[in-house]
Amino acid sequence: MIKKRYLLYVICIFFFACCRVAAADQITLENGDVLTGTIEKAMSGKLTLKTEYAGSVEIDVTKIRKISSTSPVEIHLQNGEILKGQIRAMEDSKVLIEPSDQRETTAVDWEKIASINPAPSKWTGSITLAGNAQTGNVHRNGASLILDASRKTQIDRFSLGYQFNYAHEDDGVTARNHYGFLKYDYFFTQKFYGFLGMELLSDTFRDLKLRVSVGPGAGYQIWDDAIKFLSVEAGLSYINETHEIGDDNDFLTLRLGGDFRYQLASFIIFSDRLLIYPRLDHIGRYILRNEAALTAPVGSGWALRLGNILDRDSNPSSGIAKNDIQWVLGVQYSF
Repeated sequence: MIKKRYLLYVICIFFFACCRVAAADQITLENGDVLTGTIEKAMSGKLTLKTEYAGSVEIDVTKIRKISSTSPVEIHLQNGEILKGQIRAMEDSKVLIEPSDQRETTAVDWEKIASINPAPSKWTGSITLAGNAQTGNVHRNGASLILDASRKTQIDRFSLGYQFNYAHEDDGVTARNHYGFLKYDYFFTQKFYGFLGMELLSDTFRDLKLRVSVGPGAGYQIWDDAIKFLSVEAGLSYINETHEIGDDNDFLTLRLGGDFRYQLASFIIFSDRLLIYPRLDHIGRYILRNEAALTAPVGSGWALRLGNILDRDSNPSSGIAKNDIQWVLGVQYSF
């Protein structure tokens, strides 16, 4: 009886072990290696497989010859379509997805897959606060607030930002301006997108009661990872300006832009956002805004930030300088 009981234990253990192996997702590489585990996600050409023997393993999708899953996965295509089901196999660079109540077996090219099991999209961004005060021979104080936020999915991205700068010296205000933007990007492919953007600027000391810029365009995202980001854009904009002293005006411009970020080291990040508006009615006239910053993370989402903001109008109102430069040193919190 004892021997029979031990035999039964061995059979049960063997049975459950076989079931466990059979229940694992399986990846076969071009060199013949077979990896088993659980498919966690696939994004930007990399598939992450969670294994018991090596933790999470990142695999280049171009090296995968066969793939199968034992539980349904969520596949997001480049055109925005979402398919759910078990991955049955891979044939001729196509992933076969098990049929469901709504569809038959579906074959999808790897190149048309944007991601597998992507993390839910959420808002990310940062808030920067800066201030200064001086007493004695000169009474000076100032404050700055910078807010940036964005939310990206597989097919679109929504971005917004706001900046406020104020300075007071002795008995008078020496700086007061507001700047904000809203922008929507729609991705036609993983890198190419169209956009609609709007910017607003109010600056008491540049005789700008309000400048509004709005228009469409297209962009190309060259890099987008944890280390680096680079995108370039081109489009058209309609600009309307109202002034306290000068004449109000409106005009059409081109909109040329670039957005760059690079992690120089673990302790320093450089970023730069450039927008140029060449006027179509007066060749040679333009408006430019450049925001550059060095950010030094200190932990738990906090960082020190040194920023430079350059606003240039090649043909400003009478008595107004062409360049307006601001330096901001403050504390930044990222979320």
